[in-house]
Amino acid sequence: MDNKMEIDLKGKVAIVTGASSGIGAATAIAFAKHGAKLSLVGRDEVRLLQTVNKCVEVSNEVPLWVRLDLTQPGACEAVVNKTVETYGKLDILVNSAGKVVLSDLTDESMEKLDDLMNLNFRVPYRLTQLSLRHLEKTKGNIVNIGSSMSKRGLPGTLGYTLSKEALQTFSRQAVLELAPLGVRINCITPGPSRTNIRAPLIVNNPHLLADLSAAYAQYLDNGMILDPNEIATLICWTASDMFPNLNGADMLLDGAHCMAFST
Repeated sequence: MDNKMEIDLKGKVAIVTGASSGIGAATAIAFAKHGAKLSLVGRDEVRLLQTVNKCVEVSNEVPLWVRLDLTQPGACEAVVNKTVETYGKLDILVNSAGKVVLSDLTDESMEKLDDLMNLNFRVPYRLTQLSLRHLEKTKGNIVNIGSSMSKRGLPGTLGYTLSKEALQTFSRQAVLELAPLGVRINCITPGPSRTNIRAPLIVNNPHLLADLSAAYAQYLDNGMILDPNEIATLICWTASDMFPNLNGADMLLDGAHCMAFST
């Protein structure tokens, strides 16, 4: 008997946010390989179209793609509505869009914290609300992308860590409401990965960037920088029907860097 477990997403309709780069892009391509029909969301049209083309290469299907800023009024509604209008249903929501902004408590402005909370927490919360009635019909599921910074912080990342911790807590607590509806919700919590999330960092204090760069150098020296494809594979497993009782989990995938650098 063949006990090989294959990921099967054929016929599943999935929204993937942050699909223009990094984990979101890798997830979109992996979903396409496994037969999912996709609704891809990103802010950078050039990179988003690169992801679209790679999805076409592996699946011979052109995904729906939407270039917009999810933090803008009505944007989340537009994504969910257009997805369901196009495919007739929704099975999977992957909340991968996120950003990092460096700051510390000496910056008394709330602008950076609001910016982080809007994209990293409020957008996934709102998309979940809007997707729920569709996911209930398909007995679908939600996969949120957290951050291992919640297990160990770095100077200048307090706001980012708080926004991701809020998303991880939401993933655990929402189970109480979603499980009776037959909808699963899980969080994958990766460590540092080879993405361009650091490229647009807003830095007012140069020493913060120096501290962060030093930490990343440690991770590189210890082989602890993750490939986004590895994270995408775990997302595929989680979103598939392979583990129907996988619910409310916060799955840490970080190369043990939290343990290695916990002192």
